[in-house]
Amino acid sequence: MRGPIQNALRVFTRTMRPVALRSAGKEGSGTSVVRHVGRRSGRTYETPVIAARHDDQFLIALPYGERTDWLKNVLGKGSAAIVASGHTYEVDQPEVIPMAEATAYFRPREQRMHRQFHVETALRVRQQPEAHP
Repeated sequence: MRGPIQNALRVFTRTMRPVALRSAGKEGSGTSVVRHVGRRSGRTYETPVIAARHDDQFLIALPYGERTDWLKNVLGKGSAAIVASGHTYEVDQPEVIPMAEATAYFRPREQRMHRQFHVETALRVRQQPEAHP
C-alpha cells in the first residue's frame, strides 16, 4: 500500500492507536485487539484491528500489507490472542490469504473501505480449542 492517501492513513492510524485501544475489544466495539509477542523483545503488544469472525476463525484485513511488525510477530510465533466483544480467544495457524477469500465475512462498509484502499490480503487465524481440565 503506497501513495499519499495510504501514507496519510498510516500517520492517522499511528496517532489514533492509543485512542482506539481504549475501546477496542470491549463489548459493543467494532474494533478488536490482536495481542502478540515481539519476535526479538519477547514483550507483549496490543494492536487494534477490524476482525471478522466466522466459525472457528478470525479474518483481519491487512491494509498495510504483510510488512507490519504485528503481523510478522504473529506469523513468527504462530499464535496470538484476539480480544473481541469482551472475550479473549487464543488463536493459531496464522495464514495470509488473498482478500477475495475473506471479503464475504466483513460488513459491507468494511468491504467498501477495503476496495477503496486496495487491500489485497488478509490474515486468517483459527481459534484454539478450549482446554478443559
